[in-house]
Amino acid sequence: MKISALDEKGKPVDWWFIYKVPQLNKGAGTDNATGYEYVYYDSTIDANKDALKRKVSLSPNVLNDGKGALNLTLDSVFKNFKNPPASTGWILYNDEMPPAVKRKDDGHKGHTKGVIAFDTATKTAFWLLHSWPKFAEPGATTDPTPKYGQTYMCISLDLATANKLAALMATHQEPQIYFPNTANLSPKDALFLLTQPLATKPAAASDAIDLKSIGRMPFKVIAKNKEWNKDFWNGLVGPTLKDNMDDETWIRGPIPPIADTDGIHKTFDIKYVNLGALGVHWAWPETHDHAKWGITLNNPWVCVGDINRMISQRKRGGGTIAFKNQVLWQALTKSSLVLAPPGHTRSEAHDVIRATHHPHSEAPPKAKKADDAKAKK
Repeated sequence: MKISALDEKGKPVDWWFIYKVPQLNKGAGTDNATGYEYVYYDSTIDANKDALKRKVSLSPNVLNDGKGALNLTLDSVFKNFKNPPASTGWILYNDEMPPAVKRKDDGHKGHTKGVIAFDTATKTAFWLLHSWPKFAEPGATTDPTPKYGQTYMCISLDLATANKLAALMATHQEPQIYFPNTANLSPKDALFLLTQPLATKPAAASDAIDLKSIGRMPFKVIAKNKEWNKDFWNGLVGPTLKDNMDDETWIRGPIPPIADTDGIHKTFDIKYVNLGALGVHWAWPETHDHAKWGITLNNPWVCVGDINRMISQRKRGGGTIAFKNQVLWQALTKSSLVLAPPGHTRSEAHDVIRATHHPHSEAPPKAKKADDAKAKK
């Protein structure tokens, strides 16, 4: 059985990205939303020769209708989850497991969510990294809460790459795994070992590895374990990508300072998301968003992850997928309201964000004139 990410019509695709809208009531600047609507983009759209068709757009499907890329991709593996082919297996992980697991969550495990599905006969796999608590559950008849915004990134892989990913996850993301199916993997395979008890006190570690999708799209997996005990987005992702960043994550409790640990790059928290620039009338504050994504300010890096930018999350493992994509980067840049209002620079907007989002931190430094000149809108 060939394993692959599937697009909105159920056809194999190299990768896709989904941003689920939170549950919203109609108000100023926004329409009603059930919380299962989403915008969508994939590698096939990205390869279209018509530039006008290369855009992130509203899906005609919703996540709770059994249709669309997320459902079709998972159903291709789990529709026969009680009696799958001998060569087909999967690893499900979530820091908040579905109720059907009937097991207490382990707060020492990684704050990480996803699905790795694989087939040893065809040597194919996919990796779904997402932010939705209590998801996914094979055979479930209902979906988790629609209340918050969530992100999902699915990449088609070969089996060797899936094993490289699993080896990193075992020592860095430290996932809480449930309902694993190791199929006919060798006990020496990293995918198999990931389902076994992990080291309780591994050495402090952070890393960034370069991988490629089955269609040869390069991407980085950036991850850290709880023993590393530093801020993930602020101290690892920004310095790894060598750029300043804007991040949208679940922010509750104390949050880190803006300056990254390399003393050069800075990370700013996104305050609002507005999809109006994508042609849909939904907008919401970060308090309605549980997604974990980031964009660099100068180069078109997009990050889709599963760990938040909070001081408490220094003691949890987690990671992100980082890849360059101009169209998706521009769409997220236009949608994130860290952007400066007319007559102001982006740096000035960042100063406002810092002043309002870090009330106990020292006053933000004045923006550099050279940066302001580049950031003028």
